[in-house]
Amino acid sequence: MTEESAKGFNFTAVPYYCEQESKMKNRLNGVFVLLILMLSVLIWSGCSKQSTPSGKAESKALPQSSGSDVSKAQIQPSDEEIIKAIDDSGLMKRADGSIAIVPPVMVVEKSPRNKSGSWPVKVKFTLQYKMKDGKFSQPSETTSSFGIFEEKDDLGKFVWKARLGS
Repeated sequence: MTEESAKGFNFTAVPYYCEQESKMKNRLNGVFVLLILMLSVLIWSGCSKQSTPSGKAESKALPQSSGSDVSKAQIQPSDEEIIKAIDDSGLMKRADGSIAIVPPVMVVEKSPRNKSGSWPVKVKFTLQYKMKDGKFSQPSETTSSFGIFEEKDDLGKFVWKARLGS
């Protein structure tokens, strides 16, 4: 660089530029890690479903409802029931603590019941993920879709369940 061309160049701005570039790279890495975590949640939930057996067992899987066995499935679940179903499902929890949900969790959209019998909902929540150094990232707000459906538990009581996606 010649002395004449260096006259218009601000040497004090170079560290500032590098600092900004470093911050941008860190943010971009954080976004990619968050995206990978969300995709992993989707993949893990899909892999954990059992296939339905064929033959006689398939006919047993279909519910036979009687007059005394009527559930509240015709009524849309409340926000509290939706949040409890998502929390009880364990979809947003990891045993290693790599994901942390920051309250509050809010139901932002409820759709009518679909043909499969579930209630599609969109839930807005803030999450943090644990980085390699053990520290948590900055909170990041996201919205996910869930299907809320009713199922009998082991005691024969109807409870709301959640699955990722609508």
